[in-house]
Amino acid sequence: MNKKKLILVLIVTFIIGVFILLGMFIYNNSSNYSYVLKANWNIKLPRKTIEEIYSAKDEPNFHGDGIRYHIFSYKEANEEEINKLFTWSTEEKETIYFSSYSEAINDWIDDFNINPDDYPNYANCKYWYNNKKDNSEIIILWDSKENKLYVVESFL
Repeated sequence: MNKKKLILVLIVTFIIGVFILLGMFIYNNSSNYSYVLKANWNIKLPRKTIEEIYSAKDEPNFHGDGIRYHIFSYKEANEEEINKLFTWSTEEKETIYFSSYSEAINDWIDDFNINPDDYPNYANCKYWYNNKKDNSEIIILWDSKENKLYVVESFL
C-alpha cells in the first residue's frame, strides 16, 4: 500500500470514529430525560446519582404540548446536594390554573392510569414550581423518605 492510500485510509477511519463517538454521545444524552430537562427548563439533575424509574406522557402531537411525568430515584440520597438543586417549599401554592400543586398534578396525570404507588405522597414532599410565558408549567417534588424526585410538566 503506498503512502497516499495509507493516509487516506487513516483519515477516513478517523472521520468514521469521530462520527461514531458523536453519535454515541448524542444518543446517551438524548435518551436521558435529564438532558431534556436541561434543554426545556435549564434544570440540571445530577446524572451520576439519579436513575429514572417511571415515565408517562401524553401521545406525541405536532406542537409537542402535553403532560410528562417522571419519577427519579436517588441511588445515594445526599440531602445537601438535593437541597442545592432548587429553593424548595414545604407549602403548596397556586399554579396558573389550579389552587395547589397537588390539584394540578392530580389533574394532569389522572388520565395516565398510574398505579397508586406511583403517585407522590404529598405530605412527605418539598415542592419547586416554575412556569414559562407560554403558560407551560413544571412542578418538582422531593420525597426524602422515599428518595424520590417527581417531575411533572404541562406544556402548552
